[in-house]
Amino acid sequence: MPDKELYNITLDNQDIIIRFNKDILAQESLIKFLEYIELETIRKSSSLTEEQVNIIADEIDRDVWLKIKHKFIG
Repeated sequence: MPDKELYNITLDNQDIIIRFNKDILAQESLIKFLEYIELETIRKSSSLTEEQVNIIADEIDRDVWLKIKHKFIG
């Protein structure tokens, strides 16, 4: 068992402060985790219907395909 805690959480007014040694987590993993939290926050406050979400997803799929299809089609 390590002598030192792996992390420390402090509440300061409206902030949550999490401290840990930078060697226990790759920066890329931390960025993905924080992006996940951001997306969950947006999702929870969204008033979109499932149908609207599906329409937006279809538009994104089309746009992405238009940008990458040259890689697959001669």
